[in-house]
Amino acid sequence: MLAVTFILFMTFSASHAADTFILGYTNLRGAKVPVPLGVDEGIFLRHGIELKMAPVSPGTLGVPKLLAADIDLFLGNSEPVVRAIAVDKKSLAVIAHLGSEGFMLFSRPGIIRVDELRGKKIASSLDGASVDRNTKKALRKVGLDPEKDVTIVYTGFQNSSDRLKLLAKGEVDATVAGSDALPELGKDIDKVHPLIDLVEIGIAVSGADISAEKNFIGRKREGLKRFISALEESFRLARSRPDLVRRTYEKRLKLSNPATLDWMVKDYLSAKLPARPTPNPKVIEAYLDDLLLPQPDVQKDVNLYMDASLF
Repeated sequence: MLAVTFILFMTFSASHAADTFILGYTNLRGAKVPVPLGVDEGIFLRHGIELKMAPVSPGTLGVPKLLAADIDLFLGNSEPVVRAIAVDKKSLAVIAHLGSEGFMLFSRPGIIRVDELRGKKIASSLDGASVDRNTKKALRKVGLDPEKDVTIVYTGFQNSSDRLKLLAKGEVDATVAGSDALPELGKDIDKVHPLIDLVEIGIAVSGADISAEKNFIGRKREGLKRFISALEESFRLARSRPDLVRRTYEKRLKLSNPATLDWMVKDYLSAKLPARPTPNPKVIEAYLDDLLLPQPDVQKDVNLYMDASLF
């Protein structure tokens, strides 16, 4: 495999200059898996893209890192990107969407109704981070004031599994987390209860959008078109090769438990993903709806927030 990739890359390099892109990412779970899979399988390299991957935590650092050119691409929640464009007039754009995340509001097993959360402790991550915004949004959607009706506990944990472990220990009463983290609870999985599916209350959460700075898009358009071609190939391969998805999780997430790996692969393959990883206007519209409440003068045209011209 490596020999074939090298030969193909050398053939490509004979007529094109390869591009090196730095992609910042929040995590490599769920819908994000085609990107590391494509790197590991040599797909990006075959398209003349050397993709270097750098963790970004919390995800709110994605925007300043893009603007400072510390990273070229950001894989994560695009809400801060949309907010930076709408409110701060930053020159950014969402260029791809790999799929929405299966986020839920989990509670202790004894809490089976939304109104039973009143007066309880809700675990969040960091003040203002995407998890925190979605937690507060979910609470408001079900009629609870996050400032008055519950106590928000800022744990500092960006990973869903860390917050779920706190919930399983009984240190908090509820938390918003990705369902793909459930297997990591092991025997404690019955100590958490899926109370609300965020999609069912109208909260579109996309933790797997790719964004870039507009001047960078203009300068590197040809290279980015090759990046998108590699992304599409990786996206298709991930959907057709569960063995590669499993191997990617095993390598990138340092997982070894067979049951956990089986569950995560099944969760990815059963997810409702788009036919192609083009930017999703519905996700952007959902973010804009939230922004329009406090700032009704923001631009509403979704085309100002995304660039689908690379497809």
